[in-house]
Amino acid sequence: MTGGVTVEDLSIRSVSGAVLLAPTSLRVAQGSVTALTGPSGVGKTTLMRAVLGHLSSGTTRTSGSVHVAGQDVFALSPAALRSFRRENIAFVGQDPGAALNPTMRIRSLLGEAAHRATDLVPGNVLARVGLPEHCLRRRPGELSGGEQRRVALALALARKVGVLVVDEPIAGLHGELRNGIADLLRSLATDDGVAVVVSGHDTKILHRLADQVVALGAPPAELAHSAARLRDPVSSGPPALRARAISASVGRRKLLEAVDVEIPAGESVAVVGPSGAGKTTFARVLAGIHTGASGTLEVDGRALGVGRARRSRRDRRRIQLIPQNPLSTLNPKHTVLQSISRPLRLVGMSVRSEIAERAAELLDSVELDADLLHRYPDELSGGQRQRVAIARALAVEPEILVCDEITSALDTATARSIMELVERTRVERGIGILVVSHDMTVVAGYCPGIVVLAGGRVVERGHTAEVLADPAAPETKALLV
Repeated sequence: MTGGVTVEDLSIRSVSGAVLLAPTSLRVAQGSVTALTGPSGVGKTTLMRAVLGHLSSGTTRTSGSVHVAGQDVFALSPAALRSFRRENIAFVGQDPGAALNPTMRIRSLLGEAAHRATDLVPGNVLARVGLPEHCLRRRPGELSGGEQRRVALALALARKVGVLVVDEPIAGLHGELRNGIADLLRSLATDDGVAVVVSGHDTKILHRLADQVVALGAPPAELAHSAARLRDPVSSGPPALRARAISASVGRRKLLEAVDVEIPAGESVAVVGPSGAGKTTFARVLAGIHTGASGTLEVDGRALGVGRARRSRRDRRRIQLIPQNPLSTLNPKHTVLQSISRPLRLVGMSVRSEIAERAAELLDSVELDADLLHRYPDELSGGQRQRVAIARALAVEPEILVCDEITSALDTATARSIMELVERTRVERGIGILVVSHDMTVVAGYCPGIVVLAGGRVVERGHTAEVLADPAAPETKALLV
């Protein structure tokens, strides 16, 4: 395929007139990589979807054009566009797991993607994205978020198209793996002649990877904050959360084995590790979502059920999980008000006016305007959605907040503002915070304690400053690459 991607003066607005993408032009030649950067809400994902000829419901193209392989994608009928995309473009979104059929094994997914590639060797495709061959026998739900992301890239490779569009491919991955994915995308351009469009916020890696970096929107001013250095070591009082011998599995596969974690009262602890280490599984066990688990769990000295053990309604409120991708838990058909109303009703509020007033107060507490109450999730930026997710979690007045990669898909300034919000919430409400993250800047800036997981086990723990200054485990060293 020849021609690559050409975007000329493209502008997109919502039906309300809000600018979703300011006039933008770029050219991506075959065999080259173009990276899109910029703060959340500036239009990176909107532009990438436009390359596919797709406009979200309620949006309109007010100017410009998009040509792929010489074809004006907006001039094609829906059927012709679907056929054109199958032959020419592969897209990997921010939440690739949502696009993987949960009932199919990875081998079958690869075979379906490469329906015409008779020379496909599934194991070789997985190896190229850094996954072992035994993953071919697994289903998407048995893989970590990072592994699902790499499977989605493998599916794109199997299709052998000329244009690859990848939205936030290194978000939520540890340092060594981020570099590996960047090298893979570079090799696709250099060795396979693919035109690659990639978005992200890790500008150091993107500048190394890309032939050109297109910054969308004006970068926001640096936010002043006081959490640049770690607090003094935590107090020796009773912990807010004590998890002992937490083990978890899916079928016969062991995901966690005898994991111990404590969160001191009113403090923050980070759980880090490579993709597939069991971090999200641990977070889900704490929240009472993963039923195939065992061990003991206490919050403020009160025992909570683990695994299939039932929790009372009050106990279910004690630990609130804020997921990596709030779009996966915010109902796209519900407004922000409707999303926050449900937990408020669970804590006993029933008068509609009181619920609306409390919802507005919660939005204000996460630095959002009450006008957003009547918007839907797809009308918000990534940072706004995360703040809504935090507000919803705070509605039930939890003792513990579990933040699972909540900054992974955000630009640096937005990620910092989200973590400042979490930090302020910790101080004002005196709650314990568990931070699951690959971003060691976030960990070093906000979490005095650190626990490193690898292969479902704890391989290192201690005060963050000490562990990062002299890491003992190879898995910890890999996170600092």
